[in-house]
Amino acid sequence: MTSTETHSSEPTGRFTVSESGMRELNSSRPPWDLVKELIQNAWDESPFATECRVTVDTQRDDNTTMITVQDDGPGFRDIADSYTLMGHTHKRLEPTKRGRFNIGEKDVISVAIEAEVETVGHTVTFPRTGSRGVTDNSRTRGTLVRVLMPWDEQQSDELVAMLQRFRPPTTSGLFKCRLFINDCEVTHLSPKERRTVPLETVVQDAPDKPMRTVQRNTAVHFAEPHANSGGWLYEMGIPVQAIDCPWDVDVMQKIPMGQQRNAVSEAYLNRIYAEALNATHGTLAQEEFGSQWVKRAIEHPQIKPEAVRSTVKGRYGSATTVFETLDGDANLRASEAGYGVANPGGLSKKEIEALRKNADVKDSDEVFPTPPPARDFYDPEPDSDQARFAEWVTEMAAHCNLTATVRYFNEPDNTRLADCSASTNSPDLRFNEGRLGQMFFQLPYGRIEHWKLLLHEFGHALSNQSTIGHGEAWGEGVSKAGALIAVRIARDESE
Repeated sequence: MTSTETHSSEPTGRFTVSESGMRELNSSRPPWDLVKELIQNAWDESPFATECRVTVDTQRDDNTTMITVQDDGPGFRDIADSYTLMGHTHKRLEPTKRGRFNIGEKDVISVAIEAEVETVGHTVTFPRTGSRGVTDNSRTRGTLVRVLMPWDEQQSDELVAMLQRFRPPTTSGLFKCRLFINDCEVTHLSPKERRTVPLETVVQDAPDKPMRTVQRNTAVHFAEPHANSGGWLYEMGIPVQAIDCPWDVDVMQKIPMGQQRNAVSEAYLNRIYAEALNATHGTLAQEEFGSQWVKRAIEHPQIKPEAVRSTVKGRYGSATTVFETLDGDANLRASEAGYGVANPGGLSKKEIEALRKNADVKDSDEVFPTPPPARDFYDPEPDSDQARFAEWVTEMAAHCNLTATVRYFNEPDNTRLADCSASTNSPDLRFNEGRLGQMFFQLPYGRIEHWKLLLHEFGHALSNQSTIGHGEAWGEGVSKAGALIAVRIARDESE
């Protein structure tokens, strides 16, 4: 057996913290992400703490910044918490307290050039030479933390701008604790929507028990973002991360996160998007319904049917919508009936399932099935309205350089009004008397309903495609037919 070398005869614990290593890990964090820990400590003491004052003083001569954070709370319960990492904290027992790791102020101090923590009864100094000192003081209320940080003027300005995005707690949610940045109070922006929903949180049942994740009903606030910028996710007023959403979303309980508390899991974020859409779908701008966050919200099992229906209307212009299929005629009939037509090609499988389940979106050929082609065609009776109409149709076809054959069929139950063979100079045109009715074929010819149907059918003959459909080629054929007939009629009138 190999012996183990012992460097100390009286070890004080299993671990030793590397201050330089801790500094390396924290120095790349944005300044606000470190200072937030000091503000959070004050807010966690409400209602006993009623205000938190932050001063950001840039020392321009040496590119450093002095940060002072002061509150009027009861002070540290144990002064050792100011320099002990990961110690037990009562905040782990309360889901409405932000703290849990008992490391935040140490993260700031690890980056600081020098620091001082003055709380009720004790002052702890962290000189730039290293180590620390603890002395007694006569303070009876509150805590003051001073940290000299290696941040230049630009970093300080960015810090102040970000601190102004914080959302101070009010009596409408958590207990009130005002926030002042350089003596200017940060205004609490009232939320547009408030919802109570079950969300994951982390809590400790008792000291020495493990933290565990539980579902808990909590308030969630949805507010306009600061200064018309993008939305952020908040944990009880403290920013967590930017989100792809036009709202600031503030969760009024602990959010499951890692030690630095600056990001949530994709699964948790998707749930937040679902709740944001559930709460705000009635006020979203139409263009917002195509956003990526809405797509992720739609896929979530907690999405509400009414939110999906609003999304369908916002995206496709109609609450009654069908999925586009290969049946072009069914797609066209749906559009003509006022339905929205959704292309499923840009949707995920889960999104399609959600639209089917919650908004009753069906395939176009299910709602508007294409009728079978007519079978029994016949020529018009001589000297009849149908015969005269056929002559007029033949004449108009000739204007389009088409030699048309006109016949009829009588199928009242067939929704097809007429049909025409596609991509040919000698098309067969068949009109359904059973649907059009006798009056359709009576003089005068050239009425609006005549032109609408005739140009529609001529478009098939001029479409340069081998199958009947209503795509781009058919549309070009309709335009071509209309132009040729207009030119010929104008020429005849001028002669």
